[in-house]
Order: sequence, then C-alpha cells, then structure tokens
Amino acid sequence: MFNPARGLLVPALIGTFMVPAIAQEVSVETMASPALAGDDNPETGDLSYTLYLPAGYEADGDTRYPVLYLLHGSGGEADAWDDFWPILDSMIAEGTVPPVIAVAPVTGNSYWVDSATFGAAETAVIDDLIPHIDQTLPTIAARDGRALVGFSMGGYGAARYGLAYPDLFAAATLLSPALQQGQPPATAGAVSRGSFGDPYDPARWDELNYPALIGPYVAQDHRVPFFIVAGDDDWNHLSEKEDLPADATKYNMEVQAVAFYTALHRENIFGAEFEKWEEVPASPAELRIVDGGHGMDVWAGGFSEGLAYMFANGLSAPTQD
Repeated sequence: MFNPARGLLVPALIGTFMVPAIAQEVSVETMASPALAGDDNPETGDLSYTLYLPAGYEADGDTRYPVLYLLHGSGGEADAWDDFWPILDSMIAEGTVPPVIAVAPVTGNSYWVDSATFGAAETAVIDDLIPHIDQTLPTIAARDGRALVGFSMGGYGAARYGLAYPDLFAAATLLSPALQQGQPPATAGAVSRGSFGDPYDPARWDELNYPALIGPYVAQDHRVPFFIVAGDDDWNHLSEKEDLPADATKYNMEVQAVAFYTALHRENIFGAEFEKWEEVPASPAELRIVDGGHGMDVWAGGFSEGLAYMFANGLSAPTQD
C-alpha cells in the first residue's frame, strides 16, 4: 500500500519558495507537559503529537513557517490525520498554499478542554505545546503564523480555541464541528465521556461552550476568520427515537454549524450602527453545507478550501529571516 509519508513530490514554484522533489516528513513526537504532569490524571504526564514537515523544509535555513494546529475527533490517535497529508502535499506542490508545518496533538476523548477524566488537555496545548513548537522549530512565532483545523470533536476544540485565544490564532477551519449552541443531547460524547464532569455537569458545559466566549471575544480587538463546513447527510438525531425528544433534529451538526455561523456573522455581535439594507458588521466567517456525511467525503474538500481561505484571510506565508 502506498504510504503518503514516503511519497515524492514534483517540484513546484510557490511564490519565492521552490519545493524540491523530496519527501515530506511525518513523525510522532512526545514532549513533557507540565500541565498534564501537574493534574490529577496519572496517565497523562506527556503529550504526544504528530508532526508534519513540508517538502523542502530546512531546519537550519532562513525560512520561518506558519503552523497548522490540527485537532482530531473522538478517540483520535497519532494516525488521525493520515488521510489529510496527501491533500496537504498536493496543495503545497501545486502552489495552492505555501509550505506549512502541521502539528496534531493527541488527546483521546478530551473534547480539547481541561478535565479530571482526560487531564488538562487545553492547558497542555495552549501553554505547553505551542511554546515548545515555537522554541524547537523555525516557526512564525506570532498570531499570524498559527491557524486551527478540527474535525468533529476537534471542530468543537477549534471553535473554542479560536474564540478563547484570538491573540494566538489567525484563523480556523471547522469540519463537521461537534457544536451545540445549548446543552448537548443526552447521547452525545460530551455527556457520556467525562470531559465536562463525571457525572456530566451542565454548568461546566455552559462555562466552556462558545456562547459564553462571544462576549469576551467581542470586547478584544482581534478577529478570527472561521471557515465552517458540514454535510447535509450527517447524523440525524431524530433516528434515535425514544432516546431523544421529537425535535431532536435541532442537534444535527449541519443545524448547529448554521447556528455557530449565525452567531458570529449574522447577528451584529458588535452592536454597531448600520443603515437599513447595509451589510451588518460581523466577525469574518464562511459557511458551507455540502453533500455528504460525517467523514472524508465532506472533510477532504473542506480541508482544502479551508486552508486556502485561512491563507487568504490572515494566516501568513513563510517568511525569510
């Protein structure tokens, strides 16, 4: 079977960067995380992450690269992004996007938040992993050198991180994000897995959920462009019948993707004055509801379109020292 991590790329001119016909590099790394070592979960003293280095990468060169922070879905492991590497390879080789480093931490079913069940996953990423990457790799160690991509549960994480830490990230792409504007359904992983308390604590969910972040986000100066993609045939919660109420379709991911987009881009969250029929002042966002379900039939196109969107809306291309 062909292994994309060992594939060869055709040379391509990307701006001022020539990508030679050498293999990109994908490796699994581990770092000591003070956040994880200091919490109450004894099994999570280290943080592992998959590291993607683009073709043509030179650790000792004078190029500094932007970094994609990739947040996996439920139960994700080191191979969670393997289907995406060939897409990224092709986009770089074709010049659709410039060379970029990608970092994909592994946190299981954490929902990318701090919890007693899975450890301080959020603090580990924000306070430990990002500084570690900037200190050990030739990155653009600034807001415009970082972006987020997350699928499913990772879409929740990318939405949260983008709104909670707009000083750290230039843009975000959400692929079938596991968002709920209100409380999640009783059958959701957010309820059953312990990320928001064991037993589940509705107040903890509300504390960390995106509606609680919009006020502080509005009050600061940074704006994070969000590219949001969901499939029109994602899981239909109405099919759970007696487990959920008759209006359970309100939980569907495509419905909640629209709600998130609406909250940011259609509701005048800044309370600005505008004339009748004028465009309403909004936080930058794009929404796509496309044909497909909860998988690569939606995520492949969303990933490529989202990357192009982020580079066109604030994410920096590589720079030269």
